[in-house]
Amino acid sequence: MCTVRRSVRARGSGVSSPALTRWGGAACLAGLSYGALGYLDDPDSPAFVVGTVVPALELSTPALFLGGLLGLYSWLGGVGGRLRGTGLVVGMLGLVVGMLGTVLGVVQGLNWWPTLPYLENWLIPLFAGLAVVGAATLLFEEAQRLFLGAMVLASATLGWVSLLTDPAFPGVLVSARAVHVGFAALFCMSAIAWGWTLFRGTP
Repeated sequence: MCTVRRSVRARGSGVSSPALTRWGGAACLAGLSYGALGYLDDPDSPAFVVGTVVPALELSTPALFLGGLLGLYSWLGGVGGRLRGTGLVVGMLGLVVGMLGTVLGVVQGLNWWPTLPYLENWLIPLFAGLAVVGAATLLFEEAQRLFLGAMVLASATLGWVSLLTDPAFPGVLVSARAVHVGFAALFCMSAIAWGWTLFRGTP
């Protein structure tokens, strides 16, 4: 009976495509892109940086995180059922909306997010999605993949702390720029870590 249960579990949580799983490595580049965006998105930056480099990073960062979530989806398969699926859908939809917002803003010259700073709009669903996926992995996954779930959940936690201490975020709980910057850097490193883990295919 135990053997049958493990067999069914394995089929439900198996990797659908090794190539797609390696897309999780995009999270490595997403972490670097996110860090560069936070550093360069400054009114005092040169006009070329503000007008060209920053919009490019605003588009590439969510796009790369989307690749990371696709890698997670491929690796986890059916693990966590609806809970995991909900987290992935929330994160992916938020990232797609973020990319569309950047495209519309550049092409039409519109401030598509009039009430919230651009960055935080897609960070909210991203962090929420990562938290749910990480928790679902810890709850439902087999022992050898628990480390991946812990990494993803830790990444979401670092992201939330950074976001909720950002003085520029309307929903800030404690305004502390030093804490915001420190945890944003830790989030970047955590994204690189779980992205590299997926890329190597050894969660």
